[in-house]
Amino acid sequence: MNILEDNDVAIFWDYENVRLDAQKSKVPMAESLMSYLKTVGHPRVKKVYCNWKNINQSIIQALYSMGFDPIQVSMGKTNSVDVKLTVDCMSTAFKQPSINHFIIVTGDKDYIPLVNWLRDNRKNIIIVGNTSTVSDHLMISADDFISLEDLLKVHQTSITIQKDETKIELLSSNDAIDCLKEAINQAREQGKSSRLAVIGHLMRTNENYDYRGANFVEEKKDKGFASFSDFINFAEEQEAIKVHMFENFKELFLLEEEPKIESEFSPTLKDKIEKKDWSIILKEIAKSFDIKPPETTSGHRFIFLYKVIRSLKKTMQLPYSNNKLKEALSTLVDVGFLLEQQDGCYALNREYSSNMNEWLDTFIQE
Repeated sequence: MNILEDNDVAIFWDYENVRLDAQKSKVPMAESLMSYLKTVGHPRVKKVYCNWKNINQSIIQALYSMGFDPIQVSMGKTNSVDVKLTVDCMSTAFKQPSINHFIIVTGDKDYIPLVNWLRDNRKNIIIVGNTSTVSDHLMISADDFISLEDLLKVHQTSITIQKDETKIELLSSNDAIDCLKEAINQAREQGKSSRLAVIGHLMRTNENYDYRGANFVEEKKDKGFASFSDFINFAEEQEAIKVHMFENFKELFLLEEEPKIESEFSPTLKDKIEKKDWSIILKEIAKSFDIKPPETTSGHRFIFLYKVIRSLKKTMQLPYSNNKLKEALSTLVDVGFLLEQQDGCYALNREYSSNMNEWLDTFIQE
């Protein structure tokens, strides 16, 4: 999480999309959100949008007490909240140019154009949302993503520290770098980009490391990093990773990776898989079954087959994004080239060789 001093912040909350749980008169998520705001900068605008007629009055009063401005939006029109929030956000950017940081609490992909517009106007965008429902495209469009779970965890940690008057144990920088590398690998396996927001989220959800954000990674004795960007700069200085810019966005790479090949935004990648490349994919997948699957399974796992075709990307035989290759593998399942087994593994269709041309024609038409 970024700690940015002397910066003005605006928060716009789509309450219809992200509602909070109340515990009598207390609203832990809203309190956690306020704690996080203080680490980003000075809140100038705090607006939350909903049709408040059906919301518990104690929640509305709690939001008022924390300085939020509840904006009434009638639900008569489609996307009423989206439209009102977007207009207000853009108006704020115009009328208050000193506000450089915009926090949008939502998981709705309809806000992607707004995020892109704010970025074009050199604003820093942070999305706060539920990890189980937030749009991947929205998450990677922003500069950073903070999950509701992380907000609550950090807030509770802060309360514990204040009560005990003790300092929380920081994660070592070496462990944090190992977690970072695992997150980059995980992004590749999931067909995601390795932009900072995506990697930061994957690090927080890694069960092998107690990573709670860069503030809790030891930079110096009893002191964490001021921001995730500072931690990334440190990892790069330690020659643990590489950082490369594509389309004005930073992406992270392992030392052995070639950014122009691995980046999901590389200009060298093709948009549509050509027939000759489909032929390569089919033949390579068929060849992979020459390797006998583990005795405990009925076939190869999806991740194994994905790695098979992704290895051809590294040699530039398949110049496509990881996500495109993952989609291609899913297509092989849809058309019956790969047959899903009861244990979730995949077997090769026995008639793959005789129907090869028919399958190729099917792929070209799609």
